[in-house]
Amino acid sequence: MHSIFNKIRRNNRTIYINKNFRNGILEQGLLVGETELQKRYATVTVPSSEFTRVYKFEVTFDGVSRELYFKKYLHRSVLDIIKHLVRDSRAKRAFKASLMLAENGFDVPTIIAMGECRFSFFNTRNFFVTSQVEDAKDIYHYFAETLGNLTKEQLRYKRELIRALGRTIGRMHAKAIFHGDLRLGNVLAMQENNRWRFLFLDNERTKRFRRLPFQLQLKNLVQVNMIPRHMITNTDRMRFFKEYWAENPSVKKQKKALIKKVLRKTNQRLSKKRKVSRELKKCLRKNARYLRIKTGRYVAVFDRTFCQEAKSFDFIEQIDTLVDKGQILKNGDTSYVSRLTWNDKDVVVKRYNHRGFIHSLRHTIKRSRAQRGWLHGHRLRVMGIATPKPLAYIEQRKKKLIWKSYLVTEYVKGQNFYCFLRDDKTTDQRRSNAIQQVEGLLDKLGKYRISHGDLKHTNILITENGVVLTDLDAMQAHKLNWFYKFKRSRDLERFLRETNISPNNGDPLSDVNFWKNEPVQRLR
Repeated sequence: MHSIFNKIRRNNRTIYINKNFRNGILEQGLLVGETELQKRYATVTVPSSEFTRVYKFEVTFDGVSRELYFKKYLHRSVLDIIKHLVRDSRAKRAFKASLMLAENGFDVPTIIAMGECRFSFFNTRNFFVTSQVEDAKDIYHYFAETLGNLTKEQLRYKRELIRALGRTIGRMHAKAIFHGDLRLGNVLAMQENNRWRFLFLDNERTKRFRRLPFQLQLKNLVQVNMIPRHMITNTDRMRFFKEYWAENPSVKKQKKALIKKVLRKTNQRLSKKRKVSRELKKCLRKNARYLRIKTGRYVAVFDRTFCQEAKSFDFIEQIDTLVDKGQILKNGDTSYVSRLTWNDKDVVVKRYNHRGFIHSLRHTIKRSRAQRGWLHGHRLRVMGIATPKPLAYIEQRKKKLIWKSYLVTEYVKGQNFYCFLRDDKTTDQRRSNAIQQVEGLLDKLGKYRISHGDLKHTNILITENGVVLTDLDAMQAHKLNWFYKFKRSRDLERFLRETNISPNNGDPLSDVNFWKNEPVQRLR
């Protein structure tokens, strides 16, 4: 290992400590494990992916306090454990890759320690400790800060950041280095002496090749360009590429083909369909936005804006009591809906009741109703269709069967469409505006080939900000056009039933136009 690190072994544990950052208490904690670290230091949990645990805490070295990040890597599966019999652990790969980047002139956070724990031949625990970088932010933050009308100075500042990033990535590829995850959230930026400096995070999959394969260059360039279109212009992207080619002339001959491929792949990944797919995957995993929990009989995912880890356990333990004490909105055989306040948030909890073994088996196979509602809520919000924000879903299991499930959403103040149309206080103008908004909602559902499954008027809320669609657990997004048309006709039939209009055999939207143009009294 590198000469600036001391190797410490105790039983089946090995750690490498930076010689410039020795601290006996820290080293004892690292040898014992993160539980001991939490006893010795005031650790703060940092949002991370499902298969890592990250803690931040403060340590004193020679009278100077430093913020450290402790990252523990978890095994993804039994296969992952077996795989590490013949390859380095994730922590060791991150350690080696960070040293390789530093040796080639690229900045990384200061490495404090790396450690592994083994049982016989198996790697059971591995971790990586780095120092916090002062005054550095990830590049997404810089772009987010430069939205809107910019002054000349702000514009120059943004353009120089883009150019400097292009030079840095070009220099990296010219040295045949591939970064394993070059999303801009993994690149910190800071200014020193009027020059941009970049630091690279999450380096475990970063490698140096004798000759960097074209496909890996392409992959990195697509990752870097995954910036939403409203944040940078195409001209900004060209500024990046000009600096990239200046540092990496080996690809200059094929620059047109490279740009076409990068932009095509970037546009594909930024498309609505891909965006929905990525969001649905993210909202089921533990990451910076979501917290996934397995405790006893419960499996749950929480939006971190609603609950952090400690409070989420309390919420799970008390959920039935909280639901029973809340304001009852619905008490049916299949579901129970209650409005309550938790963590200073006004929320609605929908409990899907257990209805026998076959019912549980069916929903275990095809996902619980709560999870389906959670996923569809995220799907609609990505597509720009208003629905109450999903805050959590919880599944209660008996052995491997889903017994009960709970969906938590924000409470949205509004009047359901059924009551709105029949309310004597509703003016003709408001009624007409609401009908147009509902037509727009149905049109959007049709555009994305989505059927609701229970499109009655009471599942549409009329709010000050427009129409809001609720009760999504029977919703479906269709690939087969014939099946979508069948489900769409069922939706429209259910919707029009309460308007005293029967759908015709033509395009279902023609029925919507028909009831829209009817006298207002017909809809009352």
